Amino acid sequence: MTRRPKLSLVPAHAPITSVPARGTLHTLGGDVKAVWQVPEEVPIAVLFNSKSHAVMMGTPADFEDFAVGFALAEGIVARTADVSGVLILPSEQGYAVDLSVSEEKLNHSRMAKRTLEGRTGCGLCGIEDIKDAIRMPGRTVPDVPLSPQAVARAYEQLPAHQPMSRINRTVHAAAWCSVDGEILTSREDVGRHNALDKLIGALARAGTDVTSGFVLMSSRCSFELVQKCAIAGIGALSTVSAPTALALSLAREAHLKLAALSSRGVMIFDQE
Repeated sequence: MTRRPKLSLVPAHAPITSVPARGTLHTLGGDVKAVWQVPEEVPIAVLFNSKSHAVMMGTPADFEDFAVGFALAEGIVARTADVSGVLILPSEQGYAVDLSVSEEKLNHSRMAKRTLEGRTGCGLCGIEDIKDAIRMPGRTVPDVPLSPQAVARAYEQLPAHQPMSRINRTVHAAAWCSVDGEILTSREDVGRHNALDKLIGALARAGTDVTSGFVLMSSRCSFELVQKCAIAGIGALSTVSAPTALALSLAREAHLKLAALSSRGVMIFDQE
């Protein structure tokens, strides 16, 4: 049975967080006053054993999934059971997420020192040494079937699994899909890296077999997404746009399958 870290003070699955933004909507039929719901974006400090590690900008929801997923996807812990507890506290203008992990379970070599906050769209902000930027696992990922039909089916389903996006049309989604393209779990955040961390955490906490499906993301494919999937042992990733050259190179190194939408259909990239 998967061990579920304890959560305190803040609900794990916060309600959809958005605020009304009023303005003037300019249309062909004229100008009208309108209200647009926009997502909240707050600092989320990540601590290990009450020692600060990073500050990420993100959506204040699914805190425990984010905390566990971040620790796993960054390679700081090897498994969910290494996290004995998660304490989440409101802090100035945001939240603090404190993971309790035995020192012998922490992979200190993966804990690159950060001196700046992690911006919403960036997975590298604050890393001091360039050698800490690319940290792929030493093993290859499982061989997961990835068919264009399954990818296309998942893309068609994705809007129905984006409750936040239906309200604000702004946040990214990361979804876990079966090999036949059925979406089974999804998470959202203003940051694509955070959305993936939340999904990885949700899968890990549920004890999901990550060799049995693929990740679908509403964002572009950057190398950090490939890196996080590879570290988490996920064998296939599909995004809405083509990968960067580095993302493709790292995916090939890990034998991770990549797919993307094109104007003519689904592109599945060669692995060599």
